[in-house]
Amino acid sequence: MTFRVVIADDHTLVRQSVLKAVRHEDGVEVVGEAGDGPGALAAVEEHDPDLLVVDIAMPGMDGLAVAEQLRREKPKLRVVFLSMHDDDGSLQRAVALGAAGFVSKSASIEELQEAIRAVRDGGSYLSSNVASRVMDLAAGRTPATALGLTPREREILELLTAGNRPTEIGTTLFLSVKTVKNHLTSIYSKLGVETGAQAVAEAYRQGLVKRT
Repeated sequence: MTFRVVIADDHTLVRQSVLKAVRHEDGVEVVGEAGDGPGALAAVEEHDPDLLVVDIAMPGMDGLAVAEQLRREKPKLRVVFLSMHDDDGSLQRAVALGAAGFVSKSASIEELQEAIRAVRDGGSYLSSNVASRVMDLAAGRTPATALGLTPREREILELLTAGNRPTEIGTTLFLSVKTVKNHLTSIYSKLGVETGAQAVAEAYRQGLVKRT
C-alpha cells in the first residue's frame, strides 16, 4: 500500500529538494505540496495523506499551528517537522503535538530519507542533534529556554517574581515601561497565563525561579 506524503515549505528550492528526495523512496508517493500554512491545510484536506512533512517557519500560519489544527481534525495523520528552528521551545511544542519526527534543515538528504522510511514503517525519527534535548523535555526537564523565553524575558520574569512593578523593572534594566509591558505580554503568552500574579505562580510551579 502506498504511503502518501504532503510536503509544505515556503522556500521553493528546499521544497523541491525534499520532494525529489522523498520520491526516491520505495512505496512513497508525494501527493501534494504547499508553500504556506493555509496551503498545507488545504493540501492535507484535498489529498488525505499519511504523512505531512512541514517547515515550522512559514507565512500565514506556522508549521506548529498547522499541526495543532490537524491533530484535532485528522488524528491519524503523522507529522514530521523539517526546520532550522530546533530551539527548545519549538521542540517542546513538537513533542506535545505528538510529532512523528523532527529533522533539522542542517541534516543531509540521506537523513531525511531515513526519517521518511522510519515513519513509513510505523516508527519515529529525531535528528541526532536534537534527540538528547527531546529526551530531556520528555523527562520533564523544562528550563526557561524550553518555553521559548529569551534571556531578557527571563530577567524580567525574575524581577517580577521579586515583587517589582513594570516601572521598577524598567528602571533596573534601563528600559521604557512600554518595552517592559511588551515583554510581559510575551511572557504571559509563553507561560499560558493572563496576569502578573498568574505568571509568578506559574514560574514557581515550573521551577523557573527559586523561592527566596
